[in-house]
Amino acid sequence: MSDTAVPARIAVRKTYKLYIGGAFTRSESGRSYVVTDHKGGFLANAALASRKDARNAGASARKAFGG
Repeated sequence: MSDTAVPARIAVRKTYKLYIGGAFTRSESGRSYVVTDHKGGFLANAALASRKDARNAGASARKAFGG
């Protein structure tokens, strides 16, 4: 056996992106918020959409349907 210690890994929590127009994009604001379960335990970091993100999502939705 080796005497070298393996350093502990740091838990890096992922921030989920927005799904707009068939692509996963970062929020224009760059902000996020914590999503918790009913007991207050951490579930995820979610992107906080800005007004511009909402406009882009609306425009993409309109393009998805024919005239």
